[in-house]
Amino acid sequence: MSDTPCALIALRDPITTGRLKMILKQRGWTTETTSSSEDAVSIYKAIRPRVVFLGIDLPPNDGHDTALQIRADDNQGRIVIITPKNRVEVANKTSISIGALATLITPIIASDVETAWPKIMGVIPPAPGLANFRPMQPDPPPPPSQPPEMPPPIPANPVPLVPAEKPRRKGRLIFRFTLLVLTIGAAVAGAIYTGYIPI
Repeated sequence: MSDTPCALIALRDPITTGRLKMILKQRGWTTETTSSSEDAVSIYKAIRPRVVFLGIDLPPNDGHDTALQIRADDNQGRIVIITPKNRVEVANKTSISIGALATLITPIIASDVETAWPKIMGVIPPAPGLANFRPMQPDPPPPPSQPPEMPPPIPANPVPLVPAEKPRRKGRLIFRFTLLVLTIGAAVAGAIYTGYIPI
């Protein structure tokens, strides 16, 4: 296992990230980088870096919440706040709340890190913001979808469906039979009348 110290740089500005990587490399440190606050917390839990250089405006959450998540997971987490000049006041309040070791203002040069190094490696202050901090809970799983309705159960001995009876053709048959009888009767009467059938 390597004894080389590791730092996590979590900034949205790639130029400042590059400068910090170079400065830390000159001090013999390795670095991991990210521009996402969510990834910063995951990386911290995975590698436990000795120091975190954290941007005040790290998306999608801000640096304050990200730092409190790190301190909630590891009360000995060393965090250095990185901020532009126009957000120094917010950064100072954040620094007190999260128990940051130092605040560095961009653009950062090697002498800034050199001057702040004793504080960065010094005693970790308490994080009063943790008293009211509630870690983000994972989204609840979606409710189970309603199962499709089952068809009604089929009875054990189903009653066979009786086809509807076609209406009987009685009337038509009687009419035809009557017509046939009348036709035969008329033929017989005609034959008798003409003398073909003697009486």
